[in-house]
Amino acid sequence: MLKLSIQFSFRLFNSNKKFINKSKSHEVTPNPDFLSKANEVITSLEGCRAKSTIDNYKTVLRSFSKFVEGDVATDSIDVHLIEGYQQWLTSQGVSQNSISCYMRSLRSLLHLIVPDTKRMTMFDTVFTGKTYTEKRAISIEEIAMLRQLTFPDKSPLQFSRDIFLFSLYALGMPFVDIAFLQKRQIRDGYIIYHRHKTGQRVRVRIEEPMRQIISKYDSDDSPFVFPILKDCSCMHDYESARSKYNRHLKVIGRMTGIRRPLTSYVARHSWASIAYHSNVDLAVISKALGHTSPQTTLTYIRQIDDFRIDQANEQMLKSFCF
Repeated sequence: MLKLSIQFSFRLFNSNKKFINKSKSHEVTPNPDFLSKANEVITSLEGCRAKSTIDNYKTVLRSFSKFVEGDVATDSIDVHLIEGYQQWLTSQGVSQNSISCYMRSLRSLLHLIVPDTKRMTMFDTVFTGKTYTEKRAISIEEIAMLRQLTFPDKSPLQFSRDIFLFSLYALGMPFVDIAFLQKRQIRDGYIIYHRHKTGQRVRVRIEEPMRQIISKYDSDDSPFVFPILKDCSCMHDYESARSKYNRHLKVIGRMTGIRRPLTSYVARHSWASIAYHSNVDLAVISKALGHTSPQTTLTYIRQIDDFRIDQANEQMLKSFCF
């Protein structure tokens, strides 16, 4: 008679969402090696991959380490653990698009460590796509309201408002590039810099509103254009400055009555939106923003397309019916 031997296994997450791997016959204590291997991979890729990719890898490792409370064996990472990680991220208030970025980065790292295409199907049940984001741009009228606000001279709120306006004036320059902007990058009336995220070269002619803000915060004893950082090596200082900047922007937004929360991204989206409404060619907007492809630019202005289509159809109907 044929005998079958069945062993029951199950995977649990405790109240803190820590991964537990137990078997009915014995408890498994895996060799925790994933983070060490992943860090080795990241080190080997620095210098040959985009900084944004490396930053994404490092970010997901910090997050994943908190989830598993330390490290975990590479071989023990399976669909149950990945799904649990997604649930944990959701419980932490992480947005769907950020979860997607984490999952794609984690999948890429795992594939670099163990290049097994079939094993990557464990990510099929978690979110790796993109969700539609609410419109981030503000109008010309709302920008005028920001300009008219009065603050004590060089107060934190005034500084954050001025940096927001500078970002808007400078072709939607990202806050990270403003923070690291140095005086040596200003030559012959132009700002020339390479985007931190993509490495793309961007050239911005300094117009009078930009010149006024630069002069307002000029300091002889600093290599930086604005008093945001003290040196280029401490990313922790940058992260702290960005958080403070975004907190101030939310306060400023409430002061003006702007309905959507102001963030560092709003200036960038607003420049793209206004340029698009002013019939600036998509390729020009893409180059101004330092995008590697016009397809990326479309994510900034996609919410405007329906409005433009409505306008076009209205004009067409007038020619048909009146």
